[in-house]
Amino acid sequence: MVDETTDKEIGSVRCLIVPADPGLLVIPSAAVAEIVPLSLDESLAEGNLLGFMSWRGVDVPVYSMEGMTGNDIPEFGKRSKAFIFYPWKGSEKNMFFAIAIRHNPRPRLLSSEDVKASDDDQEDKDFICASFIYDGEIAVIPDLQAISLQQ
Repeated sequence: MVDETTDKEIGSVRCLIVPADPGLLVIPSAAVAEIVPLSLDESLAEGNLLGFMSWRGVDVPVYSMEGMTGNDIPEFGKRSKAFIFYPWKGSEKNMFFAIAIRHNPRPRLLSSEDVKASDDDQEDKDFICASFIYDGEIAVIPDLQAISLQQ
């Protein structure tokens, strides 16, 4: 990848890639505190908020990336997991949040050779930072800051 402001090569980025409805989710590994089995208290579920789960003594809101991008929210089953994300810089220290996933993530080292431009409109969606073609499929990077502000 190239930093356009300096034209210098940016090194590869460690990511987790997981299939989802808006496309392959590409999650920077450094943003993930832990991946855990999904166990929801759905009593406060509303819209894209699937509910809350207790994680290390903190109630963590769990969102559907599919719902946040305007797609149908899938059924999450016994094998579903949650990406628990670190609080965003400037947030309170216990403001963790999560995205539910149905498939196991694949760790990858993503480099500029892996990324191809895409002419889709995924970037126009509120909770998507970028979209591109990875391994022949549409891939999206979620806007984790926007998701964290849903709380």
